[in-house]
Amino acid sequence: MFASILGAHEFHLDDPIMFALYGIVLAFIIALCLYYMLTAMKRAKQLGIDKAKIKKVISTSATFSILPGLGIALGVVTLVGTLGVAFPAIRLSVVGSLQYETQMADGTATAIAGSMADLMKKGMTAQDFATIAMIMTMAICTGGIETLLFYRLYQPKIGKLMTKTASAGGKSGGINIGDLVFQAMFIGMVIGYLAMSIGTLTKAVEFIDSYYNFIAVLVAMGVMYLCELLINKAGWKWLDSFSTPISMLIAMIVVGIISFCASKYGWALSTDVKDAAEAAIGLLA
Repeated sequence: MFASILGAHEFHLDDPIMFALYGIVLAFIIALCLYYMLTAMKRAKQLGIDKAKIKKVISTSATFSILPGLGIALGVVTLVGTLGVAFPAIRLSVVGSLQYETQMADGTATAIAGSMADLMKKGMTAQDFATIAMIMTMAICTGGIETLLFYRLYQPKIGKLMTKTASAGGKSGGINIGDLVFQAMFIGMVIGYLAMSIGTLTKAVEFIDSYYNFIAVLVAMGVMYLCELLINKAGWKWLDSFSTPISMLIAMIVVGIISFCASKYGWALSTDVKDAAEAAIGLLA
């Protein structure tokens, strides 16, 4: 149905219909946030919490939302060249992540036309866009649906697991199993992204753009390590909520500078990158 509606007239990634949908979604999110904020303020007054503390919580929450929100803005900018402005804004304003969105979009485009660059070069149809949009949306909805339907079933078991510890090679104390599982999953994700970046690099070692993902991963890891040192050694606890978006931002800036230099000084770039850049410029024109 989505594809039929888009195909009823000349298709464009930034069609006014998409911005209208984004406006509806954004209005709903803002209304939901205001409802819970006002409800919480009302309850806080009933509990007799000091007004100064309430104002401090609001101002602190607003401040701590700015830098993490940069990750969303970066995700929108990254996907603008391939999926327009409105749809990435809708996706990342609700639920999603830059890594997931780009992987799903690239994977679907590869299945349709061989690569995202090839799809953009031949021209993205309404059906192509609807396919990418549905795959990106439906896959990530499974987490929310699973939580809605099954959270009460597995939450008590997870709660018990979080209280248990595993032996630490005969040493006293042991390791919390819940923390251990989370750390293992996080390390697995990092290794997965690192493996993907190395795989991209090895496919075309002669082109500078094949190193972009690998460089971004290394820079982000280095910045995150520096942030951890500042948090734990220098006592910069406020940096804890900002470390991830700061790492992403600096990594993307570094890769952006390298990409700019590559284009300016004629460094070796793959054909797909050149085609994608030309297609993105054509879409935004």
